[in-house]
Amino acid sequence: MAKPVGKLKKINLTEVWSNEVEGFATWLQQEEILEMLGEALELSLKPAGGEIPLDGLAGGVLAKDAKSGHYVIVLGNLGNIGQEDFGKLIMYAAGLDAKAMVCVGQEIAAEIRQSFDWLNMVSRDDVNFYATELELWRIDDSVPAPNFNVVCQPNMWARQLKMGQEDGVSISSSKSEESSETKVKKEDPPKGAKEKVGASQGKSGSETKEGTSVRQNFVYTKTFS
Repeated sequence: MAKPVGKLKKINLTEVWSNEVEGFATWLQQEEILEMLGEALELSLKPAGGEIPLDGLAGGVLAKDAKSGHYVIVLGNLGNIGQEDFGKLIMYAAGLDAKAMVCVGQEIAAEIRQSFDWLNMVSRDDVNFYATELELWRIDDSVPAPNFNVVCQPNMWARQLKMGQEDGVSISSSKSEESSETKVKKEDPPKGAKEKVGASQGKSGSETKEGTSVRQNFVYTKTFS
């Protein structure tokens, strides 16, 4: 006898939260949900919403990286993230010195992905930008299960490669400068050698004058003796 099999169904986020951005943000800031999001991003996230409110950022959630202790700002949006929300995200991150910014939505627009990819390319190693698309799945009439699909994250390999290239240029430039200094030193005689030559010439001249003076005195003396 065949065992019954459930049917997997994908649910639109608006079926659960309608257009309640704040309700979606409240769900996101739950400890177990942040833990699931952190697993997808390879971060250890925990709630930090009670420390500093993000009143001006609709859908904004303040979290912390449990390992580093730095702030992480999560921006949840049921639709497309607008330019105003994106600008506020960067503003809050700068004010709080956050080390990670995360956008969560049903679909992440191409311009957000491109912006995050560029920011990851030009930012320091300890500042990272992520974007995840949230999927809700249900088996028959079960409770919806979330799945965070990471669509944008820092490329550590490219960063290390870039750092290696910069170090190589720096080392090459340093060697070139050292080579130029060595060449100049070879062309100019050492200072000590100059002093030694000058001293030898001075000594020789002194001996000649003294010798001549003695001979003249000797002749002078012999003449009147």
